[in-house]
Amino acid sequence: MIADKTISSKSNALVSEWMDCLTSKGIRKHGMFLVAGERAVRETLERAPGLARSLILCSDRHFTEQQKSSGPLSGPRSWIPLVERARELTRGGSFSVIAVARTIFDDLDVSGTHAPLLLTHTPKIEDADLSKDPVGLEVLCALGDPSNVGALLRSAAAFGASRIVLLKECATPFHPKAVRAASAATMLTPLSRGPSIRELDGIKGPVLALDMQGKDLGSFEWPKNARLLIGEEGQGVPSSKSFEYLSIPMAKDVESLNATVAASVALYSYAARKK
Repeated sequence: MIADKTISSKSNALVSEWMDCLTSKGIRKHGMFLVAGERAVRETLERAPGLARSLILCSDRHFTEQQKSSGPLSGPRSWIPLVERARELTRGGSFSVIAVARTIFDDLDVSGTHAPLLLTHTPKIEDADLSKDPVGLEVLCALGDPSNVGALLRSAAAFGASRIVLLKECATPFHPKAVRAASAATMLTPLSRGPSIRELDGIKGPVLALDMQGKDLGSFEWPKNARLLIGEEGQGVPSSKSFEYLSIPMAKDVESLNATVAASVALYSYAARKK
């Protein structure tokens, strides 16, 4: 059997739970989130098989009724290898493969990937002790837009950030928009929780923040260990004697960069100067 069970009704309790997991409130309530996109699903399974709960397939898109019990798909595309790999990685756990009606699947597939979805538990996130010295480049994130958070996770992984500290203002990195923007990088960089961006007194430094009036990033000598503070777009970061401010040189006609773009430039600058 390809699927352990089939669900055709939207009133099913599992479907209601999954729909909840498309919202920040539901993700916190159930401690689970949905991963969409073939690459993201495959890589999440490989990296954290112990967190995987269910692989959700569309009954009439991913296989036919006859193929549920008769074996591999015919045609140019088969999801059987993904199902088999998922079962192999999660052997001994409570993992299941569930087929759902197209109307249910399309409601869950908010990114429109049309690939199987992975329901997975959120990883345990410990509180950060910011009174200790940083190790590598730690990113303190206060971004409230899930898409920006996901994009930051992607850049942090690409440029070797050692950790991301989710400040209280930060959107959940497990929101569908964040997971989509992260593109399989949701759990690549260690995550921890921190205080509000307004409650960073006593934080060990150096703490670097981006500001239009700061030192020129182009000539800045990055320390090996530091913390990079990323504030919400428009609001920026609070003024503090504990922070060192950096600016990104740009054309005079441009007021500012998107917060995630600016953070990516800074992360690249750090990575480049380590070489």
